[in-house]
Amino acid sequence: MGIKITASKAKSIAGGVWQLEMAPHEVRLFGGGTKSVGPRSVLLLKNYEFNENGSELTFDLEDAIALNVGTLADTIAVSAIAASASDIVSNEVQSVSVMYGPGDQEFLSLVKELLEPPMAKAAEALLRGVRQRYTGDFKRGKSRNFSDTPDNFWYVIIQPQIQQLSVTVRGTVDHFEPVAKLPIKDDRGNTLFKLTSESEVPAALKIIFHAKKK
Repeated sequence: MGIKITASKAKSIAGGVWQLEMAPHEVRLFGGGTKSVGPRSVLLLKNYEFNENGSELTFDLEDAIALNVGTLADTIAVSAIAASASDIVSNEVQSVSVMYGPGDQEFLSLVKELLEPPMAKAAEALLRGVRQRYTGDFKRGKSRNFSDTPDNFWYVIIQPQIQQLSVTVRGTVDHFEPVAKLPIKDDRGNTLFKLTSESEVPAALKIIFHAKKK
């Protein structure tokens, strides 16, 4: 019989996806955590039991794999047999709250002012998806341009005339071709794509997450 782990205060945020509290040193017990990106840890569960009434998620030690070891106790657990990767990204974008800095808040305020509600919602979903994985804050440049800080691996321009976001990511076009599900083109040695609807957010996040980091 394997060692049983019980995570209390587990909250179901989507089918096969839970938010729970687990310290980084506890997450490391599950091995596999070769990555340490951002504040949130991520666990992949091969088997589990969830008691919704007691908010308890129980699983054997050998049935969990650490995909990422974050810096805080905020942890996402994902069932290996539940949803596709794109569904998980979409569910996290919609369900998990994040903290925004003053630059991010300025961006969100401006998209609500300049974009129609469907596109403003898409812009907010895009930023939320990035912040769930990478901490940072936007810095506004000229007009409607926003660059990410402290590592400007992605850059966005609000385009109200055509109701789109223009996004530039660090890396050449050939670097992004294997993962790009949206049209991409060269932007002075980096790569540019357009976000035109909320349905494109998972594909946009996949491109942004593939950007080269400093």
